[in-house]
Amino acid sequence: MPKKHLIILPCHGVWEMDLTLTTQNCGQLSENWFLAPFQIEGNDHLVFIKQSLRAVEELLSSYDQGVILFSGSQTKTDAGPISEAQSYFMLIQKLITLAFEDAEKKSLIQVFKEDIISSLSTIVSLMELRNITLSDLFTTGVINTEEYSLDSFDNLLYSIFRFKEITNTFPERITIVGFGFKESRFLNYHAKALDIPKEMINYISYDPEPLDYSPKQLDQYFTTLTKMEHKNALSLFDKDWYAKREILLRKKEGRNSYKRVASYNGLEKLHLDNIMETDEAHYQTYIKGKMPWSQ
Repeated sequence: MPKKHLIILPCHGVWEMDLTLTTQNCGQLSENWFLAPFQIEGNDHLVFIKQSLRAVEELLSSYDQGVILFSGSQTKTDAGPISEAQSYFMLIQKLITLAFEDAEKKSLIQVFKEDIISSLSTIVSLMELRNITLSDLFTTGVINTEEYSLDSFDNLLYSIFRFKEITNTFPERITIVGFGFKESRFLNYHAKALDIPKEMINYISYDPEPLDYSPKQLDQYFTTLTKMEHKNALSLFDKDWYAKREILLRKKEGRNSYKRVASYNGLEKLHLDNIMETDEAHYQTYIKGKMPWSQ
C-alpha cells in the first residue's frame, strides 16, 4: 500500500546518546541532553519523549500508510555533528526496545512517570496486535530522520520533501506532534506560505511541564511563553514568510555550526534562494496553486 501519511516530530534538542540497554540514561534527566536554560525550566526533555512516543502511536494506528520523520539538524555545537533527529531516533529505539523486552516495564517504572510508561505499553500492545517487530519498526524506514531543518518552517517543508525521497510520492495528510504554543506558527504561517490546505494537517499539542509551580506561577509561565512566541516567531514570520531575511536568517545561521545545506530534489521549484521583493509576490508567482499539494 502506498504511503500517504507524513508524521512530523519537530526536534528541539540533542540527546547525549547512551545506546546500552540500561536505564542509566534514557533521556529522563535534563543533564542527559544538550539544552538551553529555558528548556530545563519547562522540563522540555520529558515532553520531547512524550511527543516522540505519541508520534509512534500515530504511526501504529495507520502503519500501512504512515512514515514518521524526526526533523532537526546538527544544531548543538557542544554535541558534535550529531543531529537532533538522529538522537531522537536512537532514544526512542532504545525506550521501545527496553519496553518490548520487559513486559512489566520494571526498570522503566523506576525512572519515568505513569504517562510515559502508559504510552510505551500502548506501543508494545499495538505492535503485538499487528505482529510488528522491532526490526519492522526501526530498520524498514517507517521511522526515519530529516536532518537539515534549522527552524519550524524547515521542519514542515523539508519533511515533505524527505517523505518524497523515501516514498516516491508526496503526502496526502500530515500530522505534526509538537508544542501547543507553536501550533499557530505551523498552521497560520508556514502552511499558508507553502499553500498547504489547513485541512490536510492535524496538529497534536504537548506543552512544557515546569515542576513545583503554583497555579499562579504556571499561569504567568504560559502567559510569558505566549508573548515570547509572538515576539520571537509569529511577528517575524509575518514579515518574513520564508525565513530568508536578516533576523530569522541570522537565527538559522547561528544554529548551523556544521554548515548543513538541504539539497532535496524538487526544492528548487519554490525559488527560495531568490525571494522576490515581497513574500506575497513570491507566493503568487511561484507557489500558489503550483505545489503538488496545492488544492
